Amino acid sequence: MRRRTFAAGAVAGPLAAATPAHADAGGGPQVTFRRLPDLPPNPTAWNDAIPVRTPYWRQLGLAGLLVGSHGPYLIAAGGANFPEPALTATRPNHLGKVYWSDAFVMGPDRTWLDVRLTLPDSLAYSACVDAPSGVLVLGGEGFRGGPGGTALAPAEKFPDAFRLRYDPAARRLIREDLPALPRPMSYAVAALIGTALYVAEGADFHSLDLAHPAPGWQTLPPCPGPARTVAVGAALGGRFLLLSGRSSTPDGAWTFHRDAHSYNPRTSTWTRLPDLPWCVTAGQAWPLNDRYLLVAGGDKDLARWNLVQQQTAAAHPDTVTWLYDHHTGFNRELLLYDTLHSRWHVVADFPGPSQVTTPAARLGDDLVLVSGEVRPGIRTPAVWAIRTG
Repeated sequence: MRRRTFAAGAVAGPLAAATPAHADAGGGPQVTFRRLPDLPPNPTAWNDAIPVRTPYWRQLGLAGLLVGSHGPYLIAAGGANFPEPALTATRPNHLGKVYWSDAFVMGPDRTWLDVRLTLPDSLAYSACVDAPSGVLVLGGEGFRGGPGGTALAPAEKFPDAFRLRYDPAARRLIREDLPALPRPMSYAVAALIGTALYVAEGADFHSLDLAHPAPGWQTLPPCPGPARTVAVGAALGGRFLLLSGRSSTPDGAWTFHRDAHSYNPRTSTWTRLPDLPWCVTAGQAWPLNDRYLLVAGGDKDLARWNLVQQQTAAAHPDTVTWLYDHHTGFNRELLLYDTLHSRWHVVADFPGPSQVTTPAARLGDDLVLVSGEVRPGIRTPAVWAIRTG
């Protein structure tokens, strides 16, 4: 298995420029992959433009799924895609980006249950956290009351926070509301440390004590790095880690970040960690134990992203469509952060196209990655179990 290690040089301050990475010998746990059954097709026929339940209807995959585990069950719900036949994100369509409310549950035998489930709203791009009491879901965007498309009406950002669990006896999902977020947000990242739930998005950083939720969300010192969205976050060793992400300037230019930061709840302070070797925006981060953090996803071809933004601003849709159609996919290399040696390792290559804009959940001994985006506007129904040891 190919391994490369990246050790950052000295960082002069909390906003110091990224240091170029260099390679040396790596180490850490082995990573293996197993393909699980694909995500089932969406069953809700809500618009004539979508051929739901026809013989050729298939699951195209969903980005921004609500994903988490509750006991031996994996919940995957909501999400967004472009489901009209032969139409994509950059080709004229009737519905635009479609946000779904269908929900699916994988059972202990790692197959999808034959049970019809829905959320009260269509929902995508929430921050999701596994907890013993159920999946914690924060924010997101979509449409109240059921599925909808952005060509029919603009999607709405939600301040909702709730716990979602599966009741196998009643064969239904149970939603329990938590105090609403201080503002609507999507593409946030969250993590649980003890009974404290943390969420970060943009320049904002908040916490909620699940043992005493009545006071609501508390505002915490913001990350000292640039305000960002579509970042990656996780809890590791009793600290909240905020990695990568992207930000835009008023003139529409984008900056992709490789910096990494750690928040210590005991001192309410942030510490700069070694920079990532590349941007992992829209990827995933999983703590393996108190020492290791596994990180996947991101896009190394930032020149293509900037070119797409320039051509979009110049109103050249044919060029944008060509660039999307010829996109080679997102970064397939998995990184491991070793807290003992403060360095990043490349430990494995994802076995298929890298799946971004989707969270992952721990299910038993596995990390499970469900569906997601493999190229701009293009999804996959693939589900993978990732095991380390």
